[in-house]
Amino acid sequence: MSRAESPIRPVRPVGVRRAPRHDVVADAVPVGLVLPFVGFAVADLGTRGWSPVERMVSHYVHAPGVGWLVPVGLLTLGVASAGLLRLAVARTEGGRTGLWLLGVWAVAVLVGAAFPTDPYGQWDRPPSPAGTVHGLAGLTAFAVLPVAAVLLTRVWRRDPRWRSVHRMLTVSTVLCVLGFLGFAVIGVDVMTDGPALTFGRYESVAGLAERVLLWSYALWLCTAATGLHRIVRQERVVVR
Repeated sequence: MSRAESPIRPVRPVGVRRAPRHDVVADAVPVGLVLPFVGFAVADLGTRGWSPVERMVSHYVHAPGVGWLVPVGLLTLGVASAGLLRLAVARTEGGRTGLWLLGVWAVAVLVGAAFPTDPYGQWDRPPSPAGTVHGLAGLTAFAVLPVAAVLLTRVWRRDPRWRSVHRMLTVSTVLCVLGFLGFAVIGVDVMTDGPALTFGRYESVAGLAERVLLWSYALWLCTAATGLHRIVRQERVVVR
Protein backbone atom coordinates (compact mmCIF):
# COMPACT_ATOMS: atom_id res chain seq x y z
CA MET A 1 0.00 0.00 0.00
CA SER A 2 1.41 3.39 -0.97
CA ARG A 3 1.70 6.33 1.40
CA ALA A 4 -1.15 8.10 -0.37
CA GLU A 5 -3.41 5.06 0.08
CA SER A 6 -2.71 4.52 3.81
CA PRO A 7 -5.73 5.06 6.08
CA ILE A 8 -5.86 8.38 7.87
CA ARG A 9 -6.34 8.19 11.65
CA PRO A 10 -8.78 10.67 13.17
CA VAL A 11 -7.00 13.46 14.95
CA ARG A 12 -8.14 14.39 18.46
CA PRO A 13 -8.91 18.09 18.84
CA VAL A 14 -6.01 20.08 20.25
CA GLY A 15 -6.44 20.89 23.93
CA VAL A 16 -8.71 17.95 24.71
CA ARG A 17 -7.49 14.74 26.28
CA ARG A 18 -9.20 11.44 26.87
CA ALA A 19 -11.72 11.34 29.69
CA PRO A 20 -9.94 10.49 32.96
CA ARG A 21 -10.61 7.21 34.67
CA HIS A 22 -12.25 9.11 37.54
CA ASP A 23 -15.10 10.17 35.26
CA VAL A 24 -16.97 6.92 35.93
CA VAL A 25 -16.48 7.28 39.68
CA ALA A 26 -17.58 10.93 39.58
CA ASP A 27 -20.77 9.95 37.75
CA ALA A 28 -21.54 7.01 40.03
CA VAL A 29 -20.88 8.61 43.43
CA PRO A 30 -23.88 11.00 43.50
CA VAL A 31 -26.21 8.15 42.55
CA GLY A 32 -24.70 5.95 45.24
CA LEU A 33 -25.22 8.67 47.84
CA VAL A 34 -28.86 9.33 46.97
CA LEU A 35 -30.21 5.79 46.45
CA PRO A 36 -29.72 4.62 50.08
CA PHE A 37 -31.84 7.46 51.41
CA VAL A 38 -34.56 6.67 48.89
CA GLY A 39 -34.47 3.09 50.18
CA PHE A 40 -34.68 4.25 53.79
CA ALA A 41 -37.71 6.37 52.94
CA VAL A 42 -39.35 3.41 51.23
CA ALA A 43 -38.74 1.31 54.36
CA ASP A 44 -40.30 4.05 56.50
CA LEU A 45 -43.39 4.30 54.31
CA GLY A 46 -43.71 0.57 53.71
CA THR A 47 -43.79 -0.63 57.30
CA ARG A 48 -47.22 -0.33 58.89
CA GLY A 49 -47.40 0.27 62.60
CA TRP A 50 -43.77 1.39 62.87
CA SER A 51 -43.06 5.03 63.60
CA PRO A 52 -39.99 6.64 61.99
CA VAL A 53 -40.26 9.30 64.67
CA GLU A 54 -39.49 6.71 67.34
CA ARG A 55 -37.44 4.05 65.54
CA MET A 56 -34.01 4.65 64.10
CA VAL A 57 -33.26 3.67 60.51
CA SER A 58 -31.15 0.69 61.56
CA HIS A 59 -34.10 -0.84 63.45
CA TYR A 60 -35.89 -1.27 60.12
CA VAL A 61 -33.53 -4.12 59.30
CA HIS A 62 -36.06 -6.19 61.26
CA ALA A 63 -39.07 -4.80 59.35
CA PRO A 64 -41.00 -7.45 57.40
CA GLY A 65 -40.52 -7.28 53.66
CA VAL A 66 -38.33 -4.17 53.53
CA GLY A 67 -35.61 -4.99 56.06
CA TRP A 68 -33.09 -5.76 53.29
CA LEU A 69 -33.15 -2.10 52.25
CA VAL A 70 -31.18 -1.10 55.36
CA PRO A 71 -28.00 -3.21 54.94
CA VAL A 72 -28.04 -2.76 51.17
CA GLY A 73 -28.49 0.98 51.61
CA LEU A 74 -25.65 1.21 54.12
CA LEU A 75 -23.41 -0.88 51.89
CA THR A 76 -24.16 1.41 48.93
CA LEU A 77 -23.60 4.51 51.07
CA GLY A 78 -20.26 3.18 52.32
CA VAL A 79 -19.02 2.31 48.84
CA ALA A 80 -20.15 5.67 47.45
CA SER A 81 -18.42 7.46 50.33
CA ALA A 82 -15.23 5.55 49.53
CA GLY A 83 -15.56 6.69 45.92
CA LEU A 84 -16.02 10.26 47.11
CA LEU A 85 -12.86 9.92 49.19
CA ARG A 86 -10.94 8.60 46.19
CA LEU A 87 -11.93 11.65 44.15
CA ALA A 88 -11.22 14.05 47.00
CA VAL A 89 -7.74 12.73 47.80
CA ALA A 90 -6.49 13.54 44.31
CA ARG A 91 -8.06 17.03 44.31
CA THR A 92 -7.54 18.40 47.80
CA GLU A 93 -4.48 20.40 48.77
CA GLY A 94 -4.06 19.91 52.50
CA GLY A 95 -6.94 18.76 54.68
CA ARG A 96 -5.30 15.42 55.40
CA THR A 97 -7.09 15.01 58.72
CA GLY A 98 -10.45 15.68 57.09
CA LEU A 99 -9.74 13.11 54.41
CA TRP A 100 -8.75 10.52 57.01
CA LEU A 101 -11.99 11.16 58.91
CA LEU A 102 -13.99 10.84 55.70
CA GLY A 103 -12.33 7.44 55.28
CA VAL A 104 -13.27 6.48 58.84
CA TRP A 105 -16.87 7.45 58.05
CA ALA A 106 -16.90 5.18 54.98
CA VAL A 107 -15.44 2.21 56.87
CA ALA A 108 -17.81 2.68 59.83
CA VAL A 109 -20.83 2.74 57.49
CA LEU A 110 -19.66 -0.50 55.87
CA VAL A 111 -19.22 -2.13 59.28
CA GLY A 112 -22.72 -0.98 60.22
CA ALA A 113 -24.02 -2.65 57.07
CA ALA A 114 -22.37 -5.96 57.97
CA PHE A 115 -23.60 -6.10 61.58
CA PRO A 116 -27.34 -5.50 62.16
CA THR A 117 -28.62 -3.74 65.23
CA ASP A 118 -30.87 -5.39 67.81
CA PRO A 119 -34.68 -5.14 67.57
CA TYR A 120 -36.32 -1.98 68.84
CA GLY A 121 -37.41 -1.77 72.47
CA GLN A 122 -34.95 -4.20 74.05
CA TRP A 123 -33.61 -1.56 76.42
CA ASP A 124 -33.68 -3.91 79.41
CA ARG A 125 -31.54 -6.58 77.72
CA PRO A 126 -27.78 -6.60 77.13
CA PRO A 127 -26.96 -5.93 73.47
CA SER A 128 -25.94 -8.78 71.22
CA PRO A 129 -22.39 -8.88 69.79
CA ALA A 130 -23.70 -7.78 66.38
CA GLY A 131 -25.77 -5.04 67.98
CA THR A 132 -22.76 -3.82 69.95
CA VAL A 133 -20.58 -3.63 66.83
CA HIS A 134 -23.33 -1.86 64.91
CA GLY A 135 -23.83 0.65 67.70
CA LEU A 136 -20.13 1.45 67.98
CA ALA A 137 -19.81 1.77 64.20
CA GLY A 138 -22.85 4.05 64.09
CA LEU A 139 -21.54 6.30 66.86
CA THR A 140 -18.17 6.49 65.14
CA ALA A 141 -19.71 7.38 61.79
CA PHE A 142 -22.02 9.99 63.31
CA ALA A 143 -19.20 11.63 65.27
CA VAL A 144 -16.50 11.84 62.59
CA LEU A 145 -18.44 13.15 59.58
CA PRO A 146 -19.26 16.61 61.02
CA VAL A 147 -15.58 17.08 61.91
CA ALA A 148 -14.54 15.95 58.42
CA ALA A 149 -17.11 18.33 56.92
CA VAL A 150 -15.77 21.29 58.89
CA LEU A 151 -12.13 20.56 58.04
CA LEU A 152 -12.66 19.82 54.36
CA THR A 153 -15.05 22.72 53.81
CA ARG A 154 -12.42 25.11 55.19
CA VAL A 155 -9.86 23.72 52.73
CA TRP A 156 -12.18 23.60 49.73
CA ARG A 157 -13.47 27.13 50.22
CA ARG A 158 -9.92 28.38 49.62
CA ASP A 159 -9.79 26.54 46.29
CA PRO A 160 -11.27 28.52 43.35
CA ARG A 161 -12.42 25.29 41.72
CA TRP A 162 -15.03 24.94 44.49
CA ARG A 163 -16.45 28.44 44.09
CA SER A 164 -19.73 27.25 42.56
CA VAL A 165 -20.64 25.27 45.71
CA HIS A 166 -19.05 27.48 48.39
CA ARG A 167 -22.35 28.59 49.89
CA MET A 168 -23.96 25.16 49.92
CA LEU A 169 -20.84 23.64 51.46
CA THR A 170 -21.05 26.13 54.32
CA VAL A 171 -24.79 25.67 54.84
CA SER A 172 -24.61 21.88 54.75
CA THR A 173 -21.64 21.86 57.14
CA VAL A 174 -23.55 23.96 59.68
CA LEU A 175 -26.53 21.62 59.35
CA CYS A 176 -24.26 18.60 59.89
CA VAL A 177 -22.95 20.04 63.15
CA LEU A 178 -26.40 21.06 64.39
CA GLY A 179 -27.88 17.70 63.39
CA PHE A 180 -25.19 15.84 65.28
CA LEU A 181 -25.59 17.96 68.42
CA GLY A 182 -29.35 17.44 68.43
CA PHE A 183 -29.00 13.71 67.93
CA ALA A 184 -26.30 13.45 70.59
CA VAL A 185 -28.59 14.87 73.27
CA ILE A 186 -31.40 12.45 72.42
CA GLY A 187 -29.14 9.50 71.62
CA VAL A 188 -27.32 9.63 74.94
CA ASP A 189 -30.67 9.58 76.73
CA VAL A 190 -31.85 6.57 74.75
CA MET A 191 -28.65 4.59 75.32
CA THR A 192 -28.56 5.23 79.05
CA ASP A 193 -32.07 5.25 80.49
CA GLY A 194 -34.14 4.17 77.52
CA PRO A 195 -36.42 6.35 75.38
CA ALA A 196 -37.37 8.83 78.10
CA LEU A 197 -37.60 11.88 75.82
CA THR A 198 -41.14 12.11 74.53
CA PHE A 199 -43.16 14.34 72.24
CA GLY A 200 -46.94 14.19 72.27
CA ARG A 201 -47.99 10.60 71.71
CA TYR A 202 -44.48 9.50 70.78
CA GLU A 203 -42.50 7.51 73.32
CA SER A 204 -39.26 8.75 71.80
CA VAL A 205 -38.09 11.14 69.10
CA ALA A 206 -34.78 9.37 68.54
CA GLY A 207 -35.80 8.23 65.06
CA LEU A 208 -36.71 11.74 63.97
CA ALA A 209 -33.46 13.15 65.37
CA GLU A 210 -31.45 10.50 63.53
CA ARG A 211 -33.20 11.21 60.25
CA VAL A 212 -32.54 14.93 60.55
CA LEU A 213 -28.89 14.09 61.16
CA LEU A 214 -28.70 11.64 58.25
CA TRP A 215 -30.36 14.00 55.77
CA SER A 216 -27.99 16.80 56.78
CA TYR A 217 -25.09 14.41 56.22
CA ALA A 218 -26.54 13.43 52.86
CA LEU A 219 -26.75 17.09 51.86
CA TRP A 220 -23.08 17.68 52.63
CA LEU A 221 -21.94 14.47 50.93
CA CYS A 222 -23.95 15.28 47.80
CA THR A 223 -22.64 18.85 47.75
CA ALA A 224 -19.08 17.55 47.98
CA ALA A 225 -19.83 15.02 45.24
CA THR A 226 -21.26 17.78 43.03
CA GLY A 227 -18.16 19.93 43.49
CA LEU A 228 -15.84 17.04 42.71
CA HIS A 229 -17.91 16.03 39.71
CA ARG A 230 -17.52 19.51 38.23
CA ILE A 231 -13.79 19.51 38.88
CA VAL A 232 -13.40 16.14 37.17
CA ARG A 233 -15.31 17.45 34.15
CA GLN A 234 -13.10 20.53 34.02
CA GLU A 235 -10.02 18.31 34.00
CA ARG A 236 -11.05 16.89 30.61
CA VAL A 237 -9.94 20.09 28.94
CA VAL A 238 -6.23 20.84 29.03
CA VAL A 239 -5.20 24.32 27.95
CA ARG A 240 -1.98 24.30 25.99
